[in-house]
Amino acid sequence: MVKKQVRIYFLCMQNRCRSQIAEAFARRYGGEHVIVESAGLEASSVHPMTISAMEEVGIDLSGHTSKRLDMKTFMNADVVVKLCEQLNERCPVVPFGIQNFEWNLPDPLATENIEQVRIVRDQIEEKVKGLLHSLDVLDT
Repeated sequence: MVKKQVRIYFLCMQNRCRSQIAEAFARRYGGEHVIVESAGLEASSVHPMTISAMEEVGIDLSGHTSKRLDMKTFMNADVVVKLCEQLNERCPVVPFGIQNFEWNLPDPLATENIEQVRIVRDQIEEKVKGLLHSLDVLDT
């Protein structure tokens, strides 16, 4: 039996760290079972510490760009994951029928310390695996 692809949209404020990391891990662990994108309310650029922290786990984000929230992608998602608290007040209401998760992870870039980025990266990796497992799309 072929599994249906699940559309997942990861959102944070600037799409420069947390949502980029979540998107990358969802691609790694969801494989062909997921269609995954990330965005921010504001576009920025992928932060160098994000790129470095992900290189350490074998994921290259150097070619990634920061994207702004796209309402078509938002409305077509099966799952929307908000990675930061600031987003809750400013994000559009997630429509009925779309699973909505709020992970409220602190901004690791606020400290200018790559160790914080690593800690949040590892938390996101575990949360993404749990999410994909709950959706029955974790590639093993």
